[in-house]
Amino acid sequence: MVVDSRLRQMERKQKLYSMLKEQHDAEIKELMHYMSVLTTVENDLVRSYLHTLLADGLRHIEYISRIMAGIEGATGSASLTKKGISESIDEERDSRDTLLRCAEMADDPETAALLKSISVDEEHHIRILEHLSELVDSAK
Repeated sequence: MVVDSRLRQMERKQKLYSMLKEQHDAEIKELMHYMSVLTTVENDLVRSYLHTLLADGLRHIEYISRIMAGIEGATGSASLTKKGISESIDEERDSRDTLLRCAEMADDPETAALLKSISVDEEHHIRILEHLSELVDSAK
């Protein structure tokens, strides 16, 4: 009886995980759609609605990911490792450098300025991640 109960419970968890994974993938697909639509929308109200949908979608992905990690038995901070943060810093640096190269190649001054602005955000992300790395170190 106990084995049957555990088996049913395990099957239920696998089914839940599978359904959550499908929802996670659907949320990502929706985010990609909203981001692509956002580039063509000029109306401020519609843009505001799309930003709301994007913010909510990111939050949904975070919640679903936490639940999935719980089912897998992972901890919520498992990805906050020194190595993982270091890789993220490298990716942000690569993005910043690529954006700056693109800005140099852009013929339109407005496009160049926008790309430089995004590269400044990437630099800010690097600083945030460096601080996060320090926090992870001090928590040990």
